[in-house]
Formats: sequence, structure tokens, C-alpha cells
Amino acid sequence: MAANYSMTAELLASHGIRPTVAEIHGVLCGQICTGDAPFDPELCIDILDIQSDIEEVITNFMKMLAEDITTQLQALDYAFHPLLPDDEAPLAVRLVALASWCDSFNIGFAGAWVKDDAAMAQETREVLQDFSRIALVNRDDEDLTESENELNYIEVVEYARMAAITVYTQNTDYTPEPDHDDGLPAEHDIH
Repeated sequence: MAANYSMTAELLASHGIRPTVAEIHGVLCGQICTGDAPFDPELCIDILDIQSDIEEVITNFMKMLAEDITTQLQALDYAFHPLLPDDEAPLAVRLVALASWCDSFNIGFAGAWVKDDAAMAQETREVLQDFSRIALVNRDDEDLTESENELNYIEVVEYARMAAITVYTQNTDYTPEPDHDDGLPAEHDIH
């Protein structure tokens, strides 16, 4: 499906949904990355504290978005990306969205995590702590040039992208299947 940030924002606004696209995407990603249960739109709605009546179109959209997230997280080409504003948006807007996405990822993860905290891998803990720190960033560094701030933003987005994939693989039973470009069936693989 590959959702688009601005089109998704328009859809949510047209239905009176208050949370931002980054917040919704972050909560969904956090929920999915626990690996504890299939996507639950009601849990997502509760976590996001959406007060208005949710129309079926929004619930269906959230389900489609969750399926897209799962597909991206499982892709062998590491296709997953946080749903953030396009590069044409001002850096300040993108920073706020990234901070919201990271905070919402943690909220979604915490809301869906049902295992004992001792069962959480150390790397998952570190990612959640890093996301908490990123969530506090709300503006660019005034001591850096615009291009340096842009480069820092790109690096943090890349970190968030790969960190989410890592958390997903650590907490789910998903094992990537190798590509068989050689035309031979899987049983011919040498292990």
C-alpha cells in the first residue's frame, strides 16, 4: 500500500482524527514490534485516546496500514520506513514528526507488551531508551549549518528505521526466507 504522509493526514483530518500521522504510525509500529498479538485496532484507538466515533473507513485504513508495516518489517530489502513528512517539508516540521513517531512507538510498544519485562532483550531496551531521547528533540541545532542539521536528521531517521526492524525481529517468530534467484527449490540450499 505504501502510505503517503500528506494524503494520510488529509484522510485523518477529514474524519476529525486528532493524532498526527506520525503518532498513529508510531503506535502501530510499536504494537506490531512486540510480537505479542495480532494488530488490534481497538488497542490502538485506546492508546491514542481517540475520543470521536471511529468510522469503519478509519478502522479499515489502520488495518491496511498495520499490514503494510508488517510487510515492510519482514521485507528482505529492509523496506520499512517510519511514516514522516516528505523531504520538502521544513526541517522543524520533520523533526517534530520524528520525535512524535519515536515517542508513539514507545507508547504503542508499552501498551501492547504483555511479557514480563525481564524477557525483553537488552537491545530492545536500548532502542526504547534511544527513542525516548529522540522524542525530546524538537528543533534543529542552531550551532550547525542547515546541511549539517539535515544530515543529522537523515542519520537519526535511518537509525529509527533499522532499530524498529531490529526490535521486530527480536520480538517475533519471523525468520526471513532467503531469496532463491538460482531457480532451485529451497531444499537445495546448503546449511
